[in-house]
Order: sequence, then C-alpha cells, then structure tokens
Amino acid sequence: MDELIRQHAEGHDLPRHVPHLRLADALARGDDPLRLIEYFRDLDRKVENLEDLFAACADPDEEELEAFRVEEGIAVYLVPDGQWAVFTK
Repeated sequence: MDELIRQHAEGHDLPRHVPHLRLADALARGDDPLRLIEYFRDLDRKVENLEDLFAACADPDEEELEAFRVEEGIAVYLVPDGQWAVFTK
C-alpha cells in the first residue's frame, strides 16, 4: 500500500493518514471520508459490495477516481486532491 501511495503522490504530499473502513459500515451510514457513497448514489450507481465499488471507480468514464485491489480490500484514490481510503469487508 505504501508503494502504491508513493507512486501516485505526484503533485501531492503523501497523506498523513489513510482511513480504513468497512464498506458495510459506510453504506449503513451513507457516508465515508471520500464521500464516494454519496457521489455514486447521486449518479445512480449501485454500490453494495467491494466488487461494485471497484467497478464503479474503474469505469473508463470516471476520471477523478482510481481503484486498486489491495490485501485489505479496495484502495481508492481521489485524483484531484490526492486523498486515499481503503474499504474492507
């Protein structure tokens, strides 16, 4: 994960903290640190599990997000401001 973050830090400081959260908790609350749940809900994109999240972020039309499979789950990178979050089972 650290190497992945360093590779994408171009133009941004390395994040001091990368939040790890269970996707089920984020879905139950309707929010997360990157506001992805709200964002995809506004786009009428269904995100119910890690695979849905990965597919939504990896969509070729999605220019502001990148998703990576990591040991813990799915790491999501918010390109415009260099923020990260890891979603777990």
